[in-house]
Amino acid sequence: MKMYQTIVKKTTSRSKRKGFLVDMHIHTNYSMDSAFTLEETLIELDGIVDALIITDHDTMGNFSKEILQGLESKYHLRIFSASVEISTAQGDILAYGITAVPSQNLRPDEVIEVIHSENGLAVAAHPFSLLGLGDLIYDLELDAIEINGLRSKHANDLAKEAAESMGLPCIGGSDSHNRFHVGTCVTEFPKKVDSLKEIIDFVKKGKCTPVFMQY
Repeated sequence: MKMYQTIVKKTTSRSKRKGFLVDMHIHTNYSMDSAFTLEETLIELDGIVDALIITDHDTMGNFSKEILQGLESKYHLRIFSASVEISTAQGDILAYGITAVPSQNLRPDEVIEVIHSENGLAVAAHPFSLLGLGDLIYDLELDAIEINGLRSKHANDLAKEAAESMGLPCIGGSDSHNRFHVGTCVTEFPKKVDSLKEIIDFVKKGKCTPVFMQY
């Protein structure tokens, strides 16, 4: 599995890209610390990525299927939901492919158990920075480690080293809360994906690469 981070220009057109780019960590105004709407995010991402995944803080299901389909048609990129950034007392966990936010006050290992009970993907969000799990990741049954567009190079280097030592893949996400952070770090997949399940399967097989996008 590839663990390095690639740098490409944001101006690279979709038609010239070999892989399929997905921003796997997007917040909207349904997160308590973001006033940026999904449509504003889509405007910023136009021509930059092929898909995004909504991962609001501790809330999901805020967009109907009809709304998402309409936005996909308007902006010509895929929008995946059924995902969330879960807050725990020990640090944040990104959950992909689940149907509801797990109960509050669960320990990280309990949250991961809930995610896996739905065959979902459990990822350590920005593990070595604010609200990250830190060294606790070594004791958890995680599926991947996040390389985060908002965090420092040092924090991301630690995350990358941890993933390598644990034999886990890395994903990339911008963790965007405003227009200046959208698409800063994304995940590259080897081919087009048409469902969240395909994304989960690719990550679990290590067929993904975090990519930093250059302004």
